[in-house]
Amino acid sequence: MESMSSLFIVGIAFQIWMVVDCIKRKESFFWIAVILLFGPIGAIVYLVGVKLAGVKVRAKLNFKPNGSARNAEIDRLEELVKLHGKAFHHKELGLKYLYAGDLSNAELHLSQAVEKDEELLDAHYALSKSLYGQGKYLESAHALEVLTAKDKKYDYGNALLGLAESYRMAGMEDKAMEAYKAVVASYSFFKAYHEYAMLLKKAGRLEEALKMMENINTNAEALPEYKYQKEKIWIDSAQKFIKRYGTR
Repeated sequence: MESMSSLFIVGIAFQIWMVVDCIKRKESFFWIAVILLFGPIGAIVYLVGVKLAGVKVRAKLNFKPNGSARNAEIDRLEELVKLHGKAFHHKELGLKYLYAGDLSNAELHLSQAVEKDEELLDAHYALSKSLYGQGKYLESAHALEVLTAKDKKYDYGNALLGLAESYRMAGMEDKAMEAYKAVVASYSFFKAYHEYAMLLKKAGRLEEALKMMENINTNAEALPEYKYQKEKIWIDSAQKFIKRYGTR
């Protein structure tokens, strides 16, 4: 009786594992139904028919005589994209290319990922980085507009900061100021304070610019040494700005 109970628990755990894997891969709901309706047998069918298909591809490619582990992983994902064309596979491949510095291929696959599934927020974020890195600032801003419309706090505010930066680099200064304003209202990013201040000064709003720079000075006092050194470029620039314009 005890062994039967153990087998039942193992079977349930195996089903849950396969359902979670199915959801992560963005597979058809058909497979979830198969796993739930047919129990462990359905889970085994999914394991062999879907999950292990990628393992076989990886095993085959990893035996290439001169292929690095990274290249083998990219080759594996390329094969999965050809076989299944899932948004998840495009995203994973795009991320691999992004980390490898191949921004063009990263853009290609991340664009496919968000086109197939616009809820993949990490794909939108990575796409914006691949575009920004290529100097496609307007396109980067568009990717971040979609992302921040869904989650303004994504990556602890860094996505919103990226939107402001993309606008600024694209020459869209009014939109950049709006975005920086939203950033500094919720986060203490020294770069955001600084770049917002510079745009405010350019727009003839010197008093507001000085307040932004003073925020950098005030917050810098509480920073630990390692953090101070990291932010030093903005702190030094803010102090020079205040010295130059704050005595008028």
